[in-house]
Amino acid sequence: MSANQPETYKQSGSLKRMGEAIGLCQVQDRYLEMIGEPPEDRGNRLCVSISDIHLTDGTVGFQNLGDGIWDAFYDSLSQHCNRYHIDELVLVLDGDIVDMIRSSKWAENNIYPWERERTSEFSAVVNAIIKDIVEEKHAYFFEWLRELKNKLLRDTKADEKRNKAIEVKTVVMLGNHDKELFCDQEALKYFYEHGLGQKVTEIPPEERKALGRMYGDEQMFIDPDQAPYLPFYYGDTGFRFFTTHGQWRDKENSHTLKAKDGLPGWSAADGWQIETWQQLKFAPFFLPCFGDTVAAGVLSTFIYKVKKRLEEAEYEDLRLNAVIDELDLYRPTYAAVKRVLNEVTRMRSKKGLNETRHISEEKRNAAIEILEETLYECIIAWLSWDFTYQSSPLWRRIALKIVKYILELRKYLGRGLRIRAIYGFLRILELIDRHYKPEVSLAAMKKFPSFMPAYQHYNFQIHGEGHTHQPLQEEPNIGGTRPKTYINFGTWRDQIIIRKKRGYRRRGVLRALFILDIENHDPNTKEEVPRAFDYFVQDAMHWGDTKDAMNRTGRSEPKV
Repeated sequence: MSANQPETYKQSGSLKRMGEAIGLCQVQDRYLEMIGEPPEDRGNRLCVSISDIHLTDGTVGFQNLGDGIWDAFYDSLSQHCNRYHIDELVLVLDGDIVDMIRSSKWAENNIYPWERERTSEFSAVVNAIIKDIVEEKHAYFFEWLRELKNKLLRDTKADEKRNKAIEVKTVVMLGNHDKELFCDQEALKYFYEHGLGQKVTEIPPEERKALGRMYGDEQMFIDPDQAPYLPFYYGDTGFRFFTTHGQWRDKENSHTLKAKDGLPGWSAADGWQIETWQQLKFAPFFLPCFGDTVAAGVLSTFIYKVKKRLEEAEYEDLRLNAVIDELDLYRPTYAAVKRVLNEVTRMRSKKGLNETRHISEEKRNAAIEILEETLYECIIAWLSWDFTYQSSPLWRRIALKIVKYILELRKYLGRGLRIRAIYGFLRILELIDRHYKPEVSLAAMKKFPSFMPAYQHYNFQIHGEGHTHQPLQEEPNIGGTRPKTYINFGTWRDQIIIRKKRGYRRRGVLRALFILDIENHDPNTKEEVPRAFDYFVQDAMHWGDTKDAMNRTGRSEPKV
């Protein structure tokens, strides 16, 4: 139990009370670490949450939004802080802020994120990636983040309704594309100090102990020279808000462990089991997983190798280069592979010939061969790695071995048959994906920690997560004293959208959740409701000529 938790809580939730009253269940209150409990005289507070920025080193294409987006976002923060006379701003970056997986540096050095036993090589790649992200590719964002408090102190207006100079707290949470950072103390310490502007030696001992308790051992991060893990979740009873990244619900991006050596097992199907995770030192979320093999092993490797080979062949085609650079923007990931094959078909067609008439037929055919051969090579390599199978359930191991057998058999029957086999494999994945719906079922939401009876004493009203890149909100009827809301923040990056029937469209998708916890100044309701609680979502979708022209002219950004 957290040191700052009171001994007892008022029980809440009609479902829980009914179950206990008729003796069907006995729900014990469970407690979480680092749950904010603001004092009654806290002034006006604003929480803003965003997720999945996926800042990369830029070596396998363009995935991120331009610098001007962050200036516009700051203007929105500043405006709301002034409008509501905010005394405290909490900015929650809900995981996958940096992306350590999507980089050509893995393929360049012939090592992959799951080969951690190669300690020195693994460390060299991780440190090179994070330094390029922070110092080169996204220096503007990290400067923006470090200077956020100073800028708001300068730009928020002093008035009689603001009790004090604005306080700013930034919470950066663990995702599944940044977990490689936690395998290397040098890289994690660098991220804290150069990225977030937080000296590791100045992290308060109580915060270190609380993070340790979150992960199952109070002494885990007690060394003042050690960079602690980022928090796995964030909660605040004033905001009535609890959030995690959401990878714990995804079997592809969390690691399944079997029970052994006296330790319990866990898989995504088991759901939220923080006590089990603590016994396992949160290994399901720090160990590499199947999703890494697709992101780093297939897609990033293909982008790196095919661009290198096209460059060596002196094949210059702005459209093709742009298509390759944006392959990471497709969801689901297999759609990117299908796009490559569609582009090959286009290059062979009369329309494709018209668009590349400045390129000789010999070079165009050579480029087509490079695309097909590299794609086949990367898929076969993926199907040959032991880890691809080790991170798969039995049914998928069997399916992948069958696919590999078919692809290898067709290798001797000509390139055309190999490509048709890949097309067939993607077609099966597409048919499976048609049954996927972004909505979250009521049964699933009942198992979210925010809404579980064991945590109802916190009175959480909003459960947030990211991870899926699908902006979403649901209003589950779970019981309790207040209505509940599920929010998925989606993503803060460009995406490729598959149009109806055929074709593609580029757009930026941004969602931010704003939660207000402020003093109620309405004399008619203040006695009954001393504080006003409000929350809303701001969505921004960006279309434009520059985005639409990416596949013809390469990446371009309007000046701001």
